[in-house]
Amino acid sequence: RAHRAARLAQVTDAVAAGARSLDDVVARVYADVDRALWPAARVSVQAQVDYLVQTRLLSRDADALSVPGA
Repeated sequence: RAHRAARLAQVTDAVAAGARSLDDVVARVYADVDRALWPAARVSVQAQVDYLVQTRLLSRDADALSVPGA
């Protein structure tokens, strides 16, 4: 659970710092990971973003991500 919470925070922080797409988030959150693994990371980030949008911690508008109220 701690790892999941930390990863969700990293995704939210990446969006708050300017990441607007899944690929932007992957590039920021997984910058230290071999790029060959980024396609799998993107699947994980998609699920995390979906969760964060459902819980209203992130917004998605025309495929652009944002932090509500930011």
